[in-house]
Amino acid sequence: MCRRFNHSRFAPCPGEQSGVHAAFTLIELLVVIAIIALLASLLLPALARGKEKAKVAKVQAELYGIGLALHMYADDQAGKVPPVRANCNSDLRDHWCQLPLELAADGYLPRSEEGGREANMEDPFNPGYTYKYAAPGPLLLNGEPAGNYALWVPTNFPDLNSDIGKCYATPAESPVRWVIWSLGPRPKSSKSQSCYAPMSAKTWYQRTGDDGVIVRFATREWMQFKSP
Repeated sequence: MCRRFNHSRFAPCPGEQSGVHAAFTLIELLVVIAIIALLASLLLPALARGKEKAKVAKVQAELYGIGLALHMYADDQAGKVPPVRANCNSDLRDHWCQLPLELAADGYLPRSEEGGREANMEDPFNPGYTYKYAAPGPLLLNGEPAGNYALWVPTNFPDLNSDIGKCYATPAESPVRWVIWSLGPRPKSSKSQSCYAPMSAKTWYQRTGDDGVIVRFATREWMQFKSP
């Protein structure tokens, strides 16, 4: 005797199709892609700003360390700081005002064997080059004495928001003992390459997204200051 089953117990719910899986339609997929693209466009600038802030913090920390190295060197050299270097040779011309070889040679900074970067402290914003260094006093051109390097400083120092200044070639006259700087996030910008850089505050990097130099300097009395 055959039993009869009530097949209604196993019937699919209204709107469902037995054996068919739900899937995205093309329009739904395009909407999802558009949302992802929108989120990426919102997040990427924030990530870029965060990366820039991290590099700026690294630069400030390393400039502080170089400043300490300069002070220790001067303590050991009766108050004198290293000479400034410049080159006319085509392979070293771009390594103007490199960090002093003396700091690396005497162990105040790590040393490198690369020409133009003997002090192994690379500017994160200018790969392949050291931070810049300048000081009123002896200048070495292609490794040979070439008079004194003249550092431009605003005449109303310590107010640095001025384009009116004077070039000081001797430590005794200059209100600034030395200056070290990074060319900043956009090293080829007009602010970073300005003839008033690095001592004019108008050429300084101020905030995320800005261009300009990041600076640390010491006064004649050996007090250190930095840009924002």
